[in-house]
Amino acid sequence: MRYNSNMKNYSLEKGFTLAEVLITIGIIGVVAALTIPTLIKNYQEKIMVSKVKQAHSQLMNAIQLYVAQNNCQNMLCLFDTKKTSDEVAAELATVIKKAQVCTSADTAKKYCRYYEFKDNKPTYKVDGVYASSDGMSRSGRIYLPNGVIFGIRQRSECPSIDVSIIKDENGNEIDRVETVNNICAYVYIDINNIQGPNQFGADVYRYNVKLTGKIEPYQKDLLNNALLYNKIEYTPYNIGDPAE
Repeated sequence: MRYNSNMKNYSLEKGFTLAEVLITIGIIGVVAALTIPTLIKNYQEKIMVSKVKQAHSQLMNAIQLYVAQNNCQNMLCLFDTKKTSDEVAAELATVIKKAQVCTSADTAKKYCRYYEFKDNKPTYKVDGVYASSDGMSRSGRIYLPNGVIFGIRQRSECPSIDVSIIKDENGNEIDRVETVNNICAYVYIDINNIQGPNQFGADVYRYNVKLTGKIEPYQKDLLNNALLYNKIEYTPYNIGDPAE
């Protein structure tokens, strides 16, 4: 059987119509709108979890190194009630590479200024608006090259007697309750220095140095979210927003 070499084979190619292209683009846009925010949130959460773990490790290692180098029985040789917050921070900074220390006299440095913390959820209310639950003092502050801040708040007495005032519904004092406080110092970590959200359970965590010579996380479940479960859980809000 002979084939004519002059014969040409033609194939029919069918293209997409404009309507089909627009529908496809629309579907892709909807999928992207639904998935990209979640992907971004998950990525940001992984970064925060990583920074929390790193800051926690840096703090614990620095304290342990100080105790070892100074032949201390426990960490109370560092967190000594005879020392000021500035003195404790300065001593701890000696075992952290390239750490800088802020003192109560440092007001010009950007990373030494005072800023407020928010609680994990908006529960604090002052005059009908959400208020600060704590803050990073200028004194006793250690600033690390990776942007992490350690804050030291040394107590002058340990143990001490705390007095809680009980008020009635009209704000009148009806009783006072005395409790023994066995916390000798408070230690804060802020994983991204003065940047927001500056909120417990997000970028800020606190530890209590106890009279037993041990350090324990304040609101342990918040820290465990990051260290054990790789989660960051908090409710975004702003100090000064109207309380619901």
